This record gives sequence, structure tokens and C-alpha cells, in this order.
Amino acid sequence: MPDAARTPLPGEHSVADHEHYPDLVTQQSHGPGMAPERTFEDALRDLVRNSPYLVISLALHAVVFGVMYLSKEPPIVADETKAIQATAEKPPEIVEPPPPEPPPPDEVIEPIDDPVVSDDPQTETTDDVTNSVDSFDSSPSSTLGLGAGSGSFGRGGGGKLGRRGTGVGPYQEGVDAALRWLMFHQNSEGYWSANAFDDECFKQSDEPGEIACTGRGKPTHDVGVTGLALLAYLGAGNTAKSGRYADTVAAGLKWLTKQQDRSTGNFGDPNSNLHTYDHSIATLAMVEAYALSNKDHRLKKSAQKAIDYLMTLQNPGAAWRYADPASDEMLLHPNDVSVTGWVVMVLTLAKEQDFKFERGALEDAMLFIEEMTDPTTGRTGYIQRGGQSARPLGVTEIWPNEQTEAMTAVAVLCRIFLDPDLERPGNEQMVERGVDIMSKMPIVWNDDPDKIGYRDFYYWYYGSYALYQMGGKDWERWQKGIEVIGEMQSKEGEQKGSWDPSTDPWGGDGGRVYSTAILALTLEVFYRYDTVIGSH
Repeated sequence: MPDAARTPLPGEHSVADHEHYPDLVTQQSHGPGMAPERTFEDALRDLVRNSPYLVISLALHAVVFGVMYLSKEPPIVADETKAIQATAEKPPEIVEPPPPEPPPPDEVIEPIDDPVVSDDPQTETTDDVTNSVDSFDSSPSSTLGLGAGSGSFGRGGGGKLGRRGTGVGPYQEGVDAALRWLMFHQNSEGYWSANAFDDECFKQSDEPGEIACTGRGKPTHDVGVTGLALLAYLGAGNTAKSGRYADTVAAGLKWLTKQQDRSTGNFGDPNSNLHTYDHSIATLAMVEAYALSNKDHRLKKSAQKAIDYLMTLQNPGAAWRYADPASDEMLLHPNDVSVTGWVVMVLTLAKEQDFKFERGALEDAMLFIEEMTDPTTGRTGYIQRGGQSARPLGVTEIWPNEQTEAMTAVAVLCRIFLDPDLERPGNEQMVERGVDIMSKMPIVWNDDPDKIGYRDFYYWYYGSYALYQMGGKDWERWQKGIEVIGEMQSKEGEQKGSWDPSTDPWGGDGGRVYSTAILALTLEVFYRYDTVIGSH
């Protein structure tokens, strides 16, 4: 192809370029043996002189690059190795799971070698009793012996031992006054004496002319009234480590554990054939204290031994009554609803707290209650089907048996605790009939000779808890009578906060400590047990 038609290579100029731009200077190549006609410097000067636009362009580029340089940070040359490490993704951190907690020391139930608390600083003191559930929790309930409130934990088949506002109810002033009276009349060893409580008088009032409290009971029931007093404190949210009366509770629990027979687990006086009442109530207090103490294993040891002894008192395949199986009364009527009722309160709570006992005992208790209940009327008798409630010997002239429905009340509450959903065939119907019977015999505090027999603190206690569970109009009518209890509480002097036991058929046995503790428990009904079937 001719040279004129060849396309110029990059950097070359065509003939036409020279024709149109005659001033264009082309740099000549230097081959071997050739000398340039002009020097490089001459050519450069001519290029600059003849091309002013190039100078301007170079100047503008210099300005632009200068501005860019001043407006940016100098580049950072990162170490290549470090850059790779910075962008590499870290492997996920492996969190080792915590080791499993060792089993609690109460997994194996051991005999009680020492009381819950001791004066020996090298062993345990009252400070070693753990804190209870606050409300409340609880609950709770969780559920606090006959004691329960609402909230923290369940009663395994009955009310819940938690707190719905522990220690705060419509009659709280009366509860506080009762607990103060009990505190001032506690023996220095930690127990309450049914007979000699008046030895502690003049701590609450030392005004001139003040007289000691009246209303002594029987000394064989010190364990029972101590258990009742502790339940009243626990029901109001006090434990051995919390609450206004923590020291009072700690001292009472300490005395009970010292009193307990280490071989049998019995709290009661073995010389009394009626000590099954005392033992059952004390056991209830110990189980409840355990439930509210964050499950202190030291309390559990005492409670488990007490439950074990309680099970030895059960008639095989039946229920409970007194301690001597060979007595004439036991041979004729080996079971009664009253003692069985306390045992049901213990075992339903013990079941929820995973204590060891034969669960078939709960079914035995229900079968006995059904046996003692008239299916037509719904009335439950003490030792006979549909019969009358019990009264102490020699008082029926003043307090006739037919003027109380204590055993019907016990049976209704037990039915609810044993079968809270009322799913057992016929149970709901019997509960409703029992409630109807109690509604027709409300709380009456009357000095009319014909109506004195209606005063029965034991009946009022069980009736209040049973009807509170049901709620509704029957409870509303019953609640009006609870106001009377507060009105009859002593308001001044050394007896302030207590109730006169002489107005009750059982006052001769338990004395003023009994009457004050059980009526304080009655006033605590609004927050001590949670409701499982009723609405309020």
C-alpha cells in the first residue's frame, strides 16, 4: 500500500498535518552516525514559544493538583499483613455452659442431729435461717398453713401459699394488735404457754392498777398453741429472717425443733392422747416455714421427720384421730374429721413442696370425708355420717352441738384443697351443699343465752377459709360477721389485741393464746390463701 494512504501510527503526523499546521515541529530520530541539525533545547524553546496554550494547560493542571493535594489527607499505606488481619472475620466466641449445680443437701433426708438454730456460734444461729419469700412473692402462694396467700407458688392440689399483698387486709389493724399481744406474751425460750402465758404480762402495759390477762388453757397444749401463733405470724408475712416479727418467729421455730423427739419426729406431748392435734398444727407451721424460707434444708429435716411421724398415726387405709390405738374411743371410732382436717392441710402443702410421704394418704382422707358426709344434706359429721360436730366434754349445755357446723366447714375446705378443680364425681355438689349449710349459720357474737352456743372460733376459722375460696354472695354475707370478730377484740390494757377465750367452747383447752392466734388467722383470710375456684 502507498505511504500516502497509510494510517498514521499513534504519535505520528500525516502529510496533511504539515500542510495545515506549517509551524508544527517534528522531532527527528537520531540514528547511528547521524548528528541532529538542532539541539533538543532549541526545539523545546521553539515549542514553548509557538504553543502558548500548552503553558496555560500545564499551569491549570498544576493548580488543580495542588488544590486536590491540600484538600485531602495524605494517603495511608497500610501494612498488607495488618490490613488482612483487620478485615478477617473473627471466629465465633464459644461460651462454655456453667457446670451443673450440685444437688441440694436435702436430697437425702437425714435424721435431725441438731435443732434448726443453736446458741453455739460454731454451728447455727438464728441468723442462719434463710430469708422467706417476699410478697408475696410468695408466693406465694407461692401458698402460706393452714397458710397461703397468692402469688409465688402452689399448694399442689389446694390453695396457693403466696402473697396478694401480704399483711395488708381490711382488718389489718386487728391483726397487728393480735401479733403484738402474742409477741409480748411469748416465753423467753421461744414458745407460748397455753396455761402460764400470764407470766409474761406487764410487758405491753405497765400502767398503775393494770391486771394480768385471764383465760388459762391446759399446759399439755403448749406445742399446739405455739404452732398456731407461728402460723399467725407466717400468714401475715413474717418469717425467721424478714418482717417486723422475725425474731419472734425465729425463737418459736428454734423451740419447736428442740422440743421435737429426734427418734420419732413427734412435736407433741407423748403423755397426752390428744397430742395428735398439737403435732399436726406444729408440723403445719414447720412445713409452711420451710416453704417460705427459700426451702432451707435445715427446716426441711425437721418438717420431714414430723411428716414421717404423722404417717405412723394414720389408720391403715383410713384417716387420723388420736395417738393411742388401743384406747376405747379409738377402738369404737378410730378416725375423726377434725384431726384429719389438720393432716390434709399439712399433706397438701407437703405434696407441693416435694416432701416424702405415701401419696395414697390423700385419697384415703378424701374417702373418709366422703364417708362422713350425708350426700342428701351435705352435712359432715365428726365421727358419724352426717352427724353433729364435736364439742369438749361438759360444755354442751352452754354450747350445744347443733349450734355449730365446724366439721362441715372442715370437710368443704379439705374437698377444695384435695380437688381444687372439683372434678371428682359428686365433689362440686357436696361443696355447694356444705356452703349452703354454713351460709345459714353465720358468725354471731351474741350474749343472748340462747345464742351463746353459736360462738365457735374453730368453726369461724374453717368457715371463713372455705367460703372465701368459693366467693360470691355466700362469702359476702359471711364476711359481715368477720367485722364482729374485730369489734370484740380487747382494745386496752394488758389484754389489748387478744380475745377472751371464755366466750368459746375450746377456750378452756387452748386459753387466750389459742383464741388470739386462731382469730388473727381468721382476719388474715383475705391474703393468706389464694383462691383456686372462687372470684372476688
